[in-house]
Amino acid sequence: MSASESTAAIDWLATQARPMRPYGDAPWRDVVTELADDLLPSQADCEAAAAPTVVGLASTTRESAEVCELQVDLLQALVTRGVRTVVLQDTTEIGERLDHWARTGERSANGPEAILADAWGPLRNESVRRALLWLRAHNATHPADPVEIRGVTRPTAVPADYDRVLALTAGTRDHEQISGLLATIRVAHDGGEHVERAHGRWTGAPFVDLARQARTATAAVLGPGSDAGTRALAALDRIVRFHATSLSQGHDGDDEEAAAADQLVDHLRATGRRAVVWDGIGHLAARGTSFGSRLREHLGARYRCVLTTFGSGRIRDLRLPAPRPGSLDQTLDQVGARLGTGYAIDLAAAPKPDAVRRWLAGRHAVRLISGMYHPDEDERHYFALDDLGRSVDILLHLPEISPVRYVEFPETKD
Repeated sequence: MSASESTAAIDWLATQARPMRPYGDAPWRDVVTELADDLLPSQADCEAAAAPTVVGLASTTRESAEVCELQVDLLQALVTRGVRTVVLQDTTEIGERLDHWARTGERSANGPEAILADAWGPLRNESVRRALLWLRAHNATHPADPVEIRGVTRPTAVPADYDRVLALTAGTRDHEQISGLLATIRVAHDGGEHVERAHGRWTGAPFVDLARQARTATAAVLGPGSDAGTRALAALDRIVRFHATSLSQGHDGDDEEAAAADQLVDHLRATGRRAVVWDGIGHLAARGTSFGSRLREHLGARYRCVLTTFGSGRIRDLRLPAPRPGSLDQTLDQVGARLGTGYAIDLAAAPKPDAVRRWLAGRHAVRLISGMYHPDEDERHYFALDDLGRSVDILLHLPEISPVRYVEFPETKD
């Protein structure tokens, strides 16, 4: 990509950008409102409102408070404009549990905190909790027109399965061995075995092998014919499947993503609903082999991808370096420096010089901050986003981020 194209892109982006002042003030809320109006046709436009429409809220990190809060604000604004399906990157079982709670408001073991404790690790944050509480309040005041919550991946093990096995094997001769094996592999539900290995916290046998060892030991002490054995082994079968289909075992999930997108579109066509999907850019880009690209195949321009990026800041206890030269993140950060704030821009909204068209059609390096990230290896954490102008519809950029706050759960005891 030439320097002249980058310069032209920065000039064009700065001209078209809608500034977003610091989080939570009036200009921020005004831009969120404007974006929601742009993303969804008016409910008064009956034909447009009845057509399946999906908005993908994509991010380059799930560990930023500002990014997560912005996505919650957008989700709320879209719901007030007619979205009635919220899709989260978790299992259909977790989706069903959250949906039941959001419709009924049941407490005790079925409250949002109890469900989040079993959810995928990156979802266990205060922003998601805030979104769930808001959705419950919305449904309580709109009982005839509730928002539903859906998961997109097939049911698998949850942390409660480990607790179930420990309770059923308590007092047996090999309980300590089983407990140690499950404690080692349970951390995969926080981020994944690949994250543990990337940070050097685990260098031993594959987690799936340890899960199978735990199953063998449990079968030996309980017996497969007993009630306790049947229940414990069913939980361990789910645990084994979870680890056998992990990224660390080479499972990429492309086929599952395509099938999940097909099912969502079929559901929206059958119900007349409109949806918002909350996930990462690797899943929601409208080009490639992702969930989002499949939605674009089905829906065309009625699938809109909104990407939130950032410049620098902190996650966890880590200070993030400035984006690498030549990356999309650096270009967007240069625009932010010129404006003195974060901003939003609709990539399809205005005429573009030829140099900008070429820039949008090019391949861009985009930084992804996942659980595997370490600033000393920042260069490794970029992926190639092809044809930016067709992969993403709206760009949001925040100059600086800070760590997300996670929901605190009581410690589990054997």
